[in-house]
Amino acid sequence: MERALCEIRTVRDTDRSMLLLLAEETLHPLAAAAGHPERYHTAEFLELLDRADVFVGEVDGEIAGYVVVESEDDGLALRCLCINPGFEDRGVADQLVDWAEGLAVNWRLERLVAHIPAVDEQSLRLYRGHGFLATPDPGRPDLLNVAKRFPAVES
Repeated sequence: MERALCEIRTVRDTDRSMLLLLAEETLHPLAAAAGHPERYHTAEFLELLDRADVFVGEVDGEIAGYVVVESEDDGLALRCLCINPGFEDRGVADQLVDWAEGLAVNWRLERLVAHIPAVDEQSLRLYRGHGFLATPDPGRPDLLNVAKRFPAVES
């Protein structure tokens, strides 16, 4: 497939229904496939959208995907990465991860982290391709912690 070039922007209020639709279409089935459908809750997802920083990747005016991040200790936590099925395998996920990495560096944070289901090989390949290291989550053996460290930046 042809690589899509995303314009990445801050979320708009008018995007909310599409973000929820994409989450219901992609994230909910992913949680179920990982054996934990209880991990996806619409109310919790909407609360996350309200409290976190959300960036949308757009291609020709269509939402191709989005990333949701929050500051966490000395790093930036990637809470959600969702790709529109019509844009899978077109480089959208890579562009959104690059964007999150840039945020962490610009905000002078030491690391970017995410938590993914241990059975999610596609996400693991994505993060490893960006130089993330994966370790088992000690409290939840069905999850992996993936993290990428950045050089300390003097203020």
